[in-house]
Order: sequence, then C-alpha cells, then structure tokens
Amino acid sequence: MKFLTKLSFNYRWAHVIFFILSILLSVIIVLQSVQIGKVVDAVLYQHKIDFTFVLFTIFIILISRSSVQMGLKVTGNTLSIKVKHQLRAFLSKKKDDAGTVMNNIQQGIEGIHPFFSDYLPQVYRSTFIPCSILVFLCFFHYQTALIMLITAPFIPIFYIIIGINTEKEATRQMLSLNRFSNYFLNVMKGIMTIKTFDYEEKALKQTAQYSERYKEHTMKILKTAFLSTLMLEFISMLSIGIIALEIGLSLLVFHSVSFYTSVVVLMLAPEFYNALKDLGLAFHTGKTAAGYGEILSEQMTESVSQVEYITEDIIRFTNVKTHYDNSEFTLDIPELDLPLDHYTIAGASGSGKSTFAKLLCNRVPFEGQMSLSNKLQNEIVYLSQFDAILSDSVINNITMFNDYDFEQVVALAKKFRLHERFITMSDGYDTIIGPEGEQLSGGEMRRLSLMRVFLYPKKLIILDEPTAMLDKESRDIILSAVEELKSYSYVMMIAHHEATVKQSKQLLYIKNGHVKRVSNEEMRLNNDEMDE
Repeated sequence: MKFLTKLSFNYRWAHVIFFILSILLSVIIVLQSVQIGKVVDAVLYQHKIDFTFVLFTIFIILISRSSVQMGLKVTGNTLSIKVKHQLRAFLSKKKDDAGTVMNNIQQGIEGIHPFFSDYLPQVYRSTFIPCSILVFLCFFHYQTALIMLITAPFIPIFYIIIGINTEKEATRQMLSLNRFSNYFLNVMKGIMTIKTFDYEEKALKQTAQYSERYKEHTMKILKTAFLSTLMLEFISMLSIGIIALEIGLSLLVFHSVSFYTSVVVLMLAPEFYNALKDLGLAFHTGKTAAGYGEILSEQMTESVSQVEYITEDIIRFTNVKTHYDNSEFTLDIPELDLPLDHYTIAGASGSGKSTFAKLLCNRVPFEGQMSLSNKLQNEIVYLSQFDAILSDSVINNITMFNDYDFEQVVALAKKFRLHERFITMSDGYDTIIGPEGEQLSGGEMRRLSLMRVFLYPKKLIILDEPTAMLDKESRDIILSAVEELKSYSYVMMIAHHEATVKQSKQLLYIKNGHVKRVSNEEMRLNNDEMDE
C-alpha cells in the first residue's frame, strides 16, 4: 500500500479534508447517541423535557451526519479521479506490449479506485470514531470502555492476517490477466497464420487455460472476502453481546447504572464496532487495490522514453539504449548527431535497422536522451514493411478515414499505376479489400500504403524496405515516388539492395546494434554483409 499512499499525499488537501470531516463525524455520532438516549429515557420514565427542541436537534444531527459522510465520499472519489488521471498520463507514454499497456490503463488503474474512494476515508473514520467513543465512555461508563479496549484489537489483527493474503492473490490475479491479455492479442494478430497451419484447436485450448487460471485467482479473492466478512461480523456481534450482558446485569441486578446511561452505551457500542468492522472490509478492498498498485508501481519505476525538441535542425542521440520485444538484442547509440537530410539505412538482416526506425518515431522504449528538431514535432511518419490493409473500401484504406479530395486520390492512384486496377474492381474505389475482400498483390499493397504518405505528407518520412520482395516494375514505381518525396520531405529509407545504397549520398550503417554515418567507400568495404 506504500505506493498508493505515496500517490495520495501528492494531494495533501484531500487528507486535510478527511481529517476535519472525520473528527466532525465522530463528535456528531456521540451527540446523536446522547440525544436519542434522552428521548428514550424521557418517554419511558415520563421525564419532562422539551421534545420539540430535542427532536429538532436529532434531525439536525442526522442531516449533518449524512452531509459529512457524503463529503468524505465525494473527497475520496475526487482524489481517485486525480490520481487515476496522473497514472494514465504517465502510462500512456510507456512503450510496452499493447495488451499489458491497455490492461494497466483500464483494469489496473480502475482496480486502485477503491483504495482512494473507500479505504482512505474509512481509515480516518475508523481512527477518530472509536477514539472519540472511548474518550467519552471513559468519563461516562468506564466499564464499557474497558471491555472495548480488550475486545477491539481482535478485529484489526484478524483482518490484517486475511488482508496480507488478499494482496498476494490480487497481484497474482493482475499478472494472470496481463498474460491472458497479451496472449489473446497475439492470437488476434496472428489469426490468419493460426488458420493456415490448422492451429485453432491448440489456440482455443490455451485461451481456455488462461481464462480458467484468471477465474481461479478471482474466486480465491472472493472466497477470502466472504471469510473475512463472516469473521468480522462474528467478532463484532460477540463483543456487542458482552457489552449488552454487562449493561443488563448492571441495570437489572446490581442497579449500578441508570436507564439513560444504558441506552447511550448500547447506542454507542454498535457505532464503535461498526467503525472497526468497516475498516476491516475496507482493508480487504484496499489490499486488493494494493495488488493492482504493485503492478502499476513496477511500471512507474521503469524508465520512460525521453524525447526533447530543440531549435537545431538535427536529430541527436545521447547515451541511447533500447531493448525491443523482450529480446536480448540491444541498440546502443552513445553519441550521434544527424543533420536533417535524406538518409539510406543499411546493414545486415537483424542488425537493428527496423528498431532504429521505430526509435526515431518513439515507438520503442529506450534509455537515454533523444533530441529532435522542432520541425519534426508531430511530423514523423513511419511506413513499415507490413503496413496494415484494412477489411474496408479502397478509398478508406488510402485515406484512413481522413478528409480527402477525390480528384487528388485518383491522380495519386494514376501515378502509382493503381487507378486502372481500382476501377476494374466490382465497386471501383468503394470495393472492399483486405482479408475479407478482394485481394491485392504484394506490390499493389505496398504502393497503396505509400499513397497514404503522399496524400498526407510529413516533414520526416521513414520507409522500412519499401521495395523488398517486389517485382522490378513495382520497385521502379516506388523508387521514382521516393525521389519525388525528397523534394518536400526528409526521407530515411531502409535498403537491402546494393544498387539503392550506391545511389545514396548520406548513409547510416548499423552493425551489431551500433549506428554510424559512413561514406559510400566505407559501405563498399562492408558489402559482403548486404543482402543482394
């Protein structure tokens, strides 16, 4: 709980409000019991009192009690909203598995809500209400105060023992859900591969196992919750029974207390134990939230990718290291300044070219500092080797649902020699393509993806092997388009073909995770590592 408590103290005003309202509530509860005791005693023993004034006082006390409790609840919810917003703002910058990130932002952050909305207000209530009642009873009827002091510790001792187990189970549940989320997302991404290799049965079995594991962890938490509630109710009932027995004997047998005293004590006893019991239930909820908080704490302590925007027209790397896809591969860039220009990125397969491209877009987590020119703020686009083709119309695949000029789209399609292909389809530009529609060749898909870049150009365009595995016609069309792009955008292109590398003026060579600028002459010395 230390992590969540520390977060709450970023908003000290909430703790001040909790403190003031809880003291006020404890005083109101004592006054309520005293006033009700006066009314009951007067009714049974026909004492003369101003009933109008006393009943009006009780009414005001009840309204005040409800208002204070509402104030505690509203303060707790407001604090929760503030903390959750802070965490979401932080986690949205994290570069991690998509399933883990989404699960943490949704399930994880919502899982800590009860800590701030229920547990923290209850801690203050359960601290001041019992203390106020004990102080009052020490002067009003010390025998009851003594019984409370002896029996009260059993409640917190019991819920602490159960709460520790609850936190462990909540952590296991969160980890189980993270694994389930990642596996399910990977299955969805690779659904076509699963169907191709007849892997459906095994994938379904594995999904069912993850689901069953998550269900088991959830049921263990519920089992603990029911057990905790049962035992807390039993201890509270037993303690109140002991006090009632002592009051009954004192009133009827020993005649050592008045009826008024008995009523006030019996009114305060449930308030005392309910405050402790409610803390026990809130403690269980708080420990569950702490389990989620432990996972979020690990995310918070991990380094966040630092990108700085500067006035110089360069891209600067300072002690940058990145691990990608949980592999052992490391891209290491101690010091590197790249003036804004057109670059060809070369290197052997697996050397880190694609990772470097994604690093420029801040798509992978890294340590160190990357500084980008102000011109590149929100002005970088990355076209991967396997850019997505949606199961949607041709026009929506090109425009990605943005505003567009149809004549401009047609002109681009003609430039990429796709217009004739599109208009011969069943519904022209409204024809559904992709996995559930008409199929395009590899070259056609690559050209369509490049059309998006032309339609909505950015200052820096990064192309990941745009000509890989294409026929000569498609390759020539794309290379011609790239040359045109260079007239109004900075282009970085990952290339495997030696001919493409030889035509480049600026070269970045990546070998074993190290990046350096080289000349064509130096590149020729490494041409044995290039893929023909």
